Amino acid sequence: MKRIFLFLTFFTLLSTANAQYNTQSEHFNNPELLIGYAQDCANFWTGVEDTIYGGFFTDIGRSGNILNSSTKGLVSLSRNAYGFSRAFMLTGDTSYLTKATSALHFMKQHLWDTTYGGWFASSSRSGGNPYTGVKKAFDQHYAMLGLMAFWEATNDTLVFATLDQSYQFIEDAFWDGDPANFGYFDKVSRSGVQGNDKSFNATVDAVTTHLWNLWLLTGEISYYNRLVQLQQNIQTHLITSMRENGIGFAEIYHFNWSEKSSERRTIMGHVLKTGWSLARIYRMTGDESALASAKMLVDHVLQKGYDHEFGGPYKDYDRITGEMFRYGASDTAKAWWQMEQAITSGLLLWEITREVKYLEMADESLKFFMEYFVDPLYGEVYADRSRDGGRVAYPGGFWDENKGSMGKAAYHSIETAYYAYLYAKLVLQRDTARLYYQFKPVNFERQIRMNPVAVDFENLRLADVKNNGESWSYFDPHTRILSLPVGAGGLFEVAYKMDGLPDFMQETTLNQPITNLTTFPNPFHSKLTFSFTLSQPQQLTVKIYNPLGQLIDENYSGSLAAGKQQLLWNKQILEKGMFFYTLEADGVILSGKVIAH
Repeated sequence: MKRIFLFLTFFTLLSTANAQYNTQSEHFNNPELLIGYAQDCANFWTGVEDTIYGGFFTDIGRSGNILNSSTKGLVSLSRNAYGFSRAFMLTGDTSYLTKATSALHFMKQHLWDTTYGGWFASSSRSGGNPYTGVKKAFDQHYAMLGLMAFWEATNDTLVFATLDQSYQFIEDAFWDGDPANFGYFDKVSRSGVQGNDKSFNATVDAVTTHLWNLWLLTGEISYYNRLVQLQQNIQTHLITSMRENGIGFAEIYHFNWSEKSSERRTIMGHVLKTGWSLARIYRMTGDESALASAKMLVDHVLQKGYDHEFGGPYKDYDRITGEMFRYGASDTAKAWWQMEQAITSGLLLWEITREVKYLEMADESLKFFMEYFVDPLYGEVYADRSRDGGRVAYPGGFWDENKGSMGKAAYHSIETAYYAYLYAKLVLQRDTARLYYQFKPVNFERQIRMNPVAVDFENLRLADVKNNGESWSYFDPHTRILSLPVGAGGLFEVAYKMDGLPDFMQETTLNQPITNLTTFPNPFHSKLTFSFTLSQPQQLTVKIYNPLGQLIDENYSGSLAAGKQQLLWNKQILEKGMFFYTLEADGVILSGKVIAH
């Protein structure tokens, strides 16, 4: 009988059948609504521009009122530049590029450290008195976020020069080249020396803020290689820090990647973002271990940190005890940006695997987000909502409903619309998605790579292009290269389409010898239980493989009766990392992955 391998890194990957699922979110069913939502968010942030000194105010109340006019934050400015750039790409409204320019100009004029390089984290309203203490990877990475999005939308060479200058500072100052401990430092001195600590933010935020898009838009091998190294950091350190009875992973480490035992907070949005990042790297490399790790992380949140009644991930936990941090609230809470991670990671994993649980997570989360996080009166989104969508209560009152801070600006709210629109159009509806670009005329020819999103790149093509409303023929639909002769420029409308998408298939367990397979605990230390159901008496073989795909144990080989069964694998594991298993019965092989801690 033909053997069927459902998933395993070192076996052949075949498509998995999934049930038809009908999305409930009206924004998935009518993606044009996402464009209107992005406009509303962008218009809210337009109202908090500092028309005297430039840039945007940071601390913003619910109605758009300025709460603090004395300080401006680097990350907030860059996130606004990102939001305005994406709003332009969705709408074609060039006024949003003007607003993005205001934010980036203030950053470059006042927050770039002209003595040592890199970025100051904050300044006064007018740009004076910058913070001159340690430089954190979080700030340096996020400074590139707005630059990256603006460059994608405009191909502006001056902006790219600043982007590259910023990237080189990060590489020179933050990258630890020690072969045993390679990775980005969490912080350095102002002058870019004395690097210390490693962290989730230093590692994964590098992927999401700039490295992934730099590779998409340039194809340069240096970005590719760095992304592969960050995948190794994630799999070797973050994932292996996961505990059997805990939740999430360690987020702060010493310089040598040893865990800081005092740092126990883990954030569900970070776990989901890491899964999203690994799935994107899989789309770049085809490395099945990246996909396996991405699925494991998202599945972990679905199992331990997700609200299956109302939809969406919860916030933060003690990673050792598994206890949720409520920060004094009377009920559990959810955060706006963590909802986005559930939406984006779910969409990409569904695009890759067609496993319905990922689409369902994205759909539930987007529906909850649009119904409860969006402020119908003043626009934009609240930072936090309770489990059922109301205000977050604590004894004596409610958490505030402010809209802007050092960590909250136009970024996550508009990015949610950007990616949800693209995936809904391209993959869910198999329709054309349209984006806008504004390219200034220059005195040299340009070949511009058009790669707006992580999908199966072999099936993504350019359907048509317009320049200032007129048909434009200088493009290759399959390589997605847009050609601009000398002097060409203006507003470009680019239509994207996906070809060769697989059909939905009905999920069925009929005639399957093994069903309801689960493993626990995961991560595990020395004991691992396999729980499953046999449709009839079967000869069963269970095998365990190490992270290199080498067979290390045949846990069981024999006959079992029909019905629910459990098998225990009890063996001391000397190495940490991702292990794989197979269960074979009647020519069918089910397989999966577990983490050894």
